[in-house]
Amino acid sequence: MDFNVLAQTYAANYGPYHWKLQAVKFNLMDLKPWLAKVEATKNDIEFMEVLVDYVASLDDAHDSLTFPATFRASLGFGVDLYDGKALIDGISRVTLPVTRFGAQIGDELISIDGKPVMTLISEMRKYNIGANPRSTNRLTAGLLTVRPQSRIPSAGSIGDTAEVEIKRASGDIEKFTLPWVKSGTPITDLGLVPRASGGNKAGPKALSMEDDSIPAYMQPLLPLLNARLPQGDQAVLNYGSPVPIYGLPAGFRLRLAGGPNEFFVSGTYVSEGTTIGFIRIPSYDPPSFALMTQLFEREIAFFQENTDGLVIDDMRNPGGRVDFCEALLQRVIPSPFRTLGLEIRATTSWAQGFAQSVAIARQIGAEQWIINLLEANYKDVLQANREGGRTGPISINSTGSLILQPAAVVYRKPLIVLVDEISASGGDFFPAVIQDAGRGKIVGWRTMGAGGNVVGYDMTIFSEVYGSLTQSLMVRREPIVTAEYPTAPYVENIGVRPDVEIDYMTRDNLMNRGAAFVAAFTKVIVERIAAGN
Repeated sequence: MDFNVLAQTYAANYGPYHWKLQAVKFNLMDLKPWLAKVEATKNDIEFMEVLVDYVASLDDAHDSLTFPATFRASLGFGVDLYDGKALIDGISRVTLPVTRFGAQIGDELISIDGKPVMTLISEMRKYNIGANPRSTNRLTAGLLTVRPQSRIPSAGSIGDTAEVEIKRASGDIEKFTLPWVKSGTPITDLGLVPRASGGNKAGPKALSMEDDSIPAYMQPLLPLLNARLPQGDQAVLNYGSPVPIYGLPAGFRLRLAGGPNEFFVSGTYVSEGTTIGFIRIPSYDPPSFALMTQLFEREIAFFQENTDGLVIDDMRNPGGRVDFCEALLQRVIPSPFRTLGLEIRATTSWAQGFAQSVAIARQIGAEQWIINLLEANYKDVLQANREGGRTGPISINSTGSLILQPAAVVYRKPLIVLVDEISASGGDFFPAVIQDAGRGKIVGWRTMGAGGNVVGYDMTIFSEVYGSLTQSLMVRREPIVTAEYPTAPYVENIGVRPDVEIDYMTRDNLMNRGAAFVAAFTKVIVERIAAGN
């Protein structure tokens, strides 16, 4: 029964269904093979693994399951993929003193318990899907040495120790027997629960949010503004952190340090006689929408007066609120621009939500042009709902329009945006709009391709599984042509392709605090300044 509830929840609400048929050849409606797998399971853990397999088949970074488990096991060090190899980039010397584990940052993890790293990544990728192979492999690498049962059902049966094989920088290979440091209580089964006929169906957990930073008529649509990767164990260094992954350039003059009341890291530095502004956006989940928008605007005003060009760091950004993302875009794009629309799976709930939005806008006396646009969006959703399909690209900002105006304070000089394969969801949205507007160069690596809004659901009745589900698709101005996917205007899976490719994930950058990476992107912005764009 629980598998059917999960599958029905996706069938009724999953926005990218048709895209996944095209892009990854997965039909979530075809349940026959999955029901056979469920029938073949011998215990609750195997059943939970089938649930994971089903959701992972969507190849959607927004969609994952969380199990009611507190158990977690760790080896005391972390790895990520640099130059295609699993290099150690973090060691807890409290857990693993040098006398016990002589490996160092930059050494390569070869195997665990005799299994090669890439074999393990292939087997474990379903637990940490990242919407494209490189993102998925990197996220999965973090699970090699940290095993949370909330994500990995079988983690509770892990042994007491692991034999790890390490290739040192010298080329020597050493083996270490390390303890799995365990915490929490493992789940071995789901217990006995009375099976009544009927019962409550799974339902969304994020439809009653309130936020006083947006007009009242936007409250019914608030879940559509959530564009962030699900929370969880992500071992990627500086993930969502205000601190950049690389060392700031020599002579950098710090303005904001990313503290509790600052959110951003910002400052200036000089290269080849030009003054370059820098600001890092760690996520689009500000502690205060209004205050952080004002703070960003203050920095933009300073940069406009005191710099020749601007570097915006969107790397390792897990996303957040679309309206905050758009507010920042309005302060760096000096002319009217098209934002991303959402193609929505038009459920009855969403038709009601858009109708309510129009009604509230009328009640509070919103401007007529806004009411007209909101009403047009409602009619699109209503028609799609009646036809059992999807809407066209719909604006989800408070104007109801896909065309946004620049703010009064806006940066007008050359800029670049730094991205990588962990720039996700809202972190995809920001560079997509910059690129579509022709505003500046996107520099770094292809973004993750987590292209929609996400809502949390109770996915099952008896298994107590919580999950996240994508309800829409971000739609860009023009279709994007790639070798990997069908030509489409979507961000999902495709991601944002950089105008200038620079790969941070090299051993040289790991060992030298990204000096080569910083030099490379500085060269790009200096060239943009010289060219005047």
